[in-house]
Amino acid sequence: MRNNFKSLFLFLFLFAAAVLATACAGPSQTAYEPQFRFIDRPETLVFPELNPIVVPEVHTFEFNGITFYLVEDNEVPLISLSAIIRAGSWMEPNDKVGLASITGEVMRTGGTVNIPGDELNELLEGRAASIETSFGLSSGSAGMSVLREDFEELLPIFIEVLTQPAFPQDKLDLALTQRRSIIGRRNDQPSGIAAREFRHLIYGKNSVFSSVQEYDDLNNISLADLADFHSRAVNANNLLIGISGDFSVDEIRPVLERYFAAVEQGTPNELDFPAVNYTEGPSINFIPRTDMNQAIIRMGHIGGFRDNPDYAALQVMNQMLSGGFSGRLMQEVRTRQGLAYSVSGSFGSGTLFQGQFFAGLSTASETTGRAINATINEIRRLQDEPVTQEELDETRDRFLNSLAFRYSSRAAALSERINNAYIGLPFDAFEQYVEQVRLVTPEDIQRVAREYLRPEALHILVVGNPNEIGDQLERFGEVREIDITIPRPGASEPRPVASGDAQAGREWAGRMASAVLGGSAIETLKYEGSFASSQLPPGITIDVNVNYNFAENSVVQVLNTPMGTQTIGFANGAAYVEAMGQRQNLPAEAAASYRRMLELHYVTLALKAMHGTLAVEYTGTETHEGREFAVLYLSGSESTLKLDAETSLPVQLSYMEFVPQLGAEAEMVMRFENWTSGSGIQAALMQRQLMNGDEVSTYTFRTHTAE
Repeated sequence: MRNNFKSLFLFLFLFAAAVLATACAGPSQTAYEPQFRFIDRPETLVFPELNPIVVPEVHTFEFNGITFYLVEDNEVPLISLSAIIRAGSWMEPNDKVGLASITGEVMRTGGTVNIPGDELNELLEGRAASIETSFGLSSGSAGMSVLREDFEELLPIFIEVLTQPAFPQDKLDLALTQRRSIIGRRNDQPSGIAAREFRHLIYGKNSVFSSVQEYDDLNNISLADLADFHSRAVNANNLLIGISGDFSVDEIRPVLERYFAAVEQGTPNELDFPAVNYTEGPSINFIPRTDMNQAIIRMGHIGGFRDNPDYAALQVMNQMLSGGFSGRLMQEVRTRQGLAYSVSGSFGSGTLFQGQFFAGLSTASETTGRAINATINEIRRLQDEPVTQEELDETRDRFLNSLAFRYSSRAAALSERINNAYIGLPFDAFEQYVEQVRLVTPEDIQRVAREYLRPEALHILVVGNPNEIGDQLERFGEVREIDITIPRPGASEPRPVASGDAQAGREWAGRMASAVLGGSAIETLKYEGSFASSQLPPGITIDVNVNYNFAENSVVQVLNTPMGTQTIGFANGAAYVEAMGQRQNLPAEAAASYRRMLELHYVTLALKAMHGTLAVEYTGTETHEGREFAVLYLSGSESTLKLDAETSLPVQLSYMEFVPQLGAEAEMVMRFENWTSGSGIQAALMQRQLMNGDEVSTYTFRTHTAE
């Protein structure tokens, strides 16, 4: 704090001195007045010609089946090595989606046969070095970044990570657990849903180009699968190695040959991708999300290949349509018509398989139909109206400016060169591309728009709130609703159905209703108290008010957090959260959790028992720590309720529930304690929730009020 005061004092002193010096300046010491030149028309400014894009020299040589690419860069004493591996998820079995990705992760986290993963982490951290491995759809990668002085010492360790991974079971288990959590959260972000499901529309749901990992895939993956994939992926004939940094080519080449000589040559993999099984549009597809107040839209069709002679013209055309703030979609749909919060787009042209063309935007729910129509009109305008030379020149200049950043460093240039070699493009593909962009004419733009864009055959996908969007999509055709429910793992064995005495069950349920309600058919129950959770630091609690309305089937929790008041509620089948004056709907999974909370509340069960609508069977008694409990099976909710045999009050409610983050069912237990009279009923002022035996939350209430 004292240093802050010193800094403030110094700033004020210097500021005052500057003001005083200005005030005391004589006629010959007038303060400097900057000269501004105002431009009435900024578009008339003339800028100098861009500097040419300079590609650094890349040295290549082959050794032991491996092609090496080297770029010298002596600015800093670092050396970076990157490898492209000719392998990827296209090699996975259909029932083990994600195997490639997991293999790449555990190669690194599990360490090598000689260096455990945690020990490897410490070793690299002590040298300010890094080693990483991964696999994607069409290739794998491995990289190392080290100080120049450590390169020769750590290079053998990098090769050992690449060729001799240990694959320990605990690291595989960790990777599987993390991915189960990712699967459980994959429907949290509407934009992610739109991108995923649009890929399914273009490539098909079971295609290698759009495959999605499920719980069953994870359950099918074993250590043997990782070892098998690795053996097919990593060998000398599947490697391209790039090195950039502080070295000389003549000095580093013998070092590379000495250590990479030990890598087995093996059998090269063929980049043999299946043809895309594309279904021609049009189609109108809708994914309902009641937790949204805007719509996420994607529309488009299959794209093309990189070797298309019109590739450059298509990319300039796409820039004109959806290239940032100056693209037509941004200028017309977002700025002039105000129909979009954001816009994006791409004409994808793949080298190994066809890309996808799409235009994407987000808009208010009530303007969904207008936004779609406006976007289609802009696509058609490219076909119907010739573009001006001025618009083309402005678009091309912006595009070339952005391309200059492709070679922002020597390492980036090296990466471009290796990627070109991997996918079969000429080494100067980028330079050729730049020259082709310079040659594009206005006539080319209209020609490729007419030839390659199909506004009449678009697949249109909308993620949004059906209650707010209404029938806006029907004007575009028959609407198909897409189910994004996450499949649960496997066809689990049927649960054993508890059998018991239905008459005795109704009698015990009636006693429970009398004990809790005392004959009163209450509609609301309010608690005041505190809340603790395993998600909070130990010993930390939050004040909370909980209001149940059993007549309206709603619940509201008001939490007084250190960051302010937060309200979480469930009403009309939807869950929401309010904080700092903003309201946000919660995902369907949260709504389902609150719905179950209401259905299994002891007051709900008591009210059903009082009205004779509770499906219940008595299955016997249990004794624990000298207390006897009556055990009831609630067939409607597949749950078990235990009552204190003496008081008939609920003691515990348990049920099985699928937990997306675990990728499996867990035993959920609610325990009720500290029963207290008030407002004509009995209420449990302490309620604990456990999952698989671990306590996850505790409500401790001070008071309750029933009406």
